[in-house]
Amino acid sequence: MGDARANLHNMQGDRLDEPSAPHRVDRTASDECWRHGVSIDVTGGTGARRLAVFYDQHSESVLHIYQAARPWCRILWIVGWLPGEPDYRGLSRFGDVVDVSGASEAEVVRRVAALQPEGVVVFDDLPIRIAALLAEKLGLRFHDSRSARLLTDKVAQRAALRDAGVPVPAFAPVGRGDVNTAVPFPAVLKPRRGAGSRDTFAVASASEVAAALDVCDPSEEFVLEQWLPDRPGGDRCTSDVVSVESIVRDGDTVHVALTGRFPFAPPFRETGSFLSCDLEADERSEVTELAAIASRALGLRHGVLHTEIKLTPSGARVIEVNGRLGGGIGQMIERVGGPSLRSWAVQLALGLDVGEIPTLGSSPVAFFRWIVPPPSARRLLSVAGVEEVAALPGVDAVRVNLRAGDSLDPRHSSQVGHVVRIDGCVNSHEELYRLVHEQISSVLRVEWESGG
Repeated sequence: MGDARANLHNMQGDRLDEPSAPHRVDRTASDECWRHGVSIDVTGGTGARRLAVFYDQHSESVLHIYQAARPWCRILWIVGWLPGEPDYRGLSRFGDVVDVSGASEAEVVRRVAALQPEGVVVFDDLPIRIAALLAEKLGLRFHDSRSARLLTDKVAQRAALRDAGVPVPAFAPVGRGDVNTAVPFPAVLKPRRGAGSRDTFAVASASEVAAALDVCDPSEEFVLEQWLPDRPGGDRCTSDVVSVESIVRDGDTVHVALTGRFPFAPPFRETGSFLSCDLEADERSEVTELAAIASRALGLRHGVLHTEIKLTPSGARVIEVNGRLGGGIGQMIERVGGPSLRSWAVQLALGLDVGEIPTLGSSPVAFFRWIVPPPSARRLLSVAGVEEVAALPGVDAVRVNLRAGDSLDPRHSSQVGHVVRIDGCVNSHEELYRLVHEQISSVLRVEWESGG
C-alpha cells in the first residue's frame, strides 16, 4: 500500500522504467539500473535457450522484459526491424543484439531464423506479423500468419468475428475521398492499425469523418465503427469497457483477470485501469465467455491475450482482441499478489508449463490513473500538488510525464500524451473511487492553455 514515502519520479527524461510510455536507450541500457536504484545481475540471461524479442520504443521496459526472461533463457533483442528507431546497442548488456536495420521482412526472418531461437515473443502490436513469420519458419509457439493479420487489422478482425457469429458493431474501412458507408451515426473513427486511443474521433456525420481524416496522415488507413451506447444508469465512476486478461495454450483459453476502466476522456482517450473490475458475477461470466468465443473465432492457439469488451444495453460486445499483454496490466496483477504475466509470456513462448492458473480475489484493488488534458488544450502551463498526491494513502508512485511549456495534442495516445501517471493499491473499490475521484482531484492542479 502507498504512504507518504511513495515514489516520486519526473519522467520527462529517459523513460526506460515506465511501460506506459515510449522507452529510449540513450546511453547504455544498464545505466537505468544505476539511475533507478535497481540491483540485478546483468549477465544477459540464463541457460542455453534463446528467446527472440522484437523490440521497439513501444515495448515494455528493457528491465521488465529482462527480469521476466532471465530465469529461463538468454534474449536475442531484434532491433532495427522498424524504421526510425533509436540506437539500441546498449541492450547488449541484457542479451544479444541483432540489428536488422535496412533489411527486408524476408531478410529479417532469414537472419533471425539462422540463430535458431527456441521461442519468440512481442510486447506490443507492431511486431506481431513479422514475429508470426519467424515462428512459422521455425515451428515456434506463436500466432500463425492468419491470426497475426486478424490481430493487427481491425477491419479483418471484425469481419472474422462477424463471420463466426460474434456480435460486432457495424463497421467499414474509410479513407480520404471514401467516407460514404452504411455505418450508422454516431460513430467512432480510428486507425485500422494502432492502439492506445491515438487519432480516435467521435463523429456524427460523413462530413465530420472527412474533416477528421483531413488532419491525419493521408497514408494511414482508418475504420469507421458504429458507436456502442453505454448502459443506462451506469456508475459514472467507471467505464462500461472492461478487459479480459487470458493465456492460450494449444488453443485452450484460460482467463487470469478482469480489468476495469476509468471513464474515458473526450473523445475516447483512456484515463487508466484498475484490477480487478467491479462487475457482478453474471456480468463476469458473460464477458469471460465472450472473450473465449472471440479467441476461438480468431484461431488463436498460443500466447497472452488482452480482450477489450463493452457492456451495452444489448449485452457484451467485443471491441478488440489484442495478441499480447495489455499495457500496465502486468504491473497491476503483480501488485495484488498475482503471477508475472511477462514471465508467463516468456515461458509460453518457450513451450514451458506455467502451472496452475491462480484465482485473483476482488481485494486488494490495484490501479493506474492517467491525467490527460482536454481536447482544447494546446500547451501545458503548470502541474502542482504532485507531492500531496504522492502522500495520499493508497498511492505508490506518481510520475510526471510532461513539463510546463510542452505542447499538447489531443490526437496523441494517452500513453504518450498524459500529463501525470499515478499508480497504487487500495483495499476496496469504494476506497478506489474516493481516492481517484475525490482526493486526487482535490490536491492535483494542472493548468493548460487552450487553443482554437
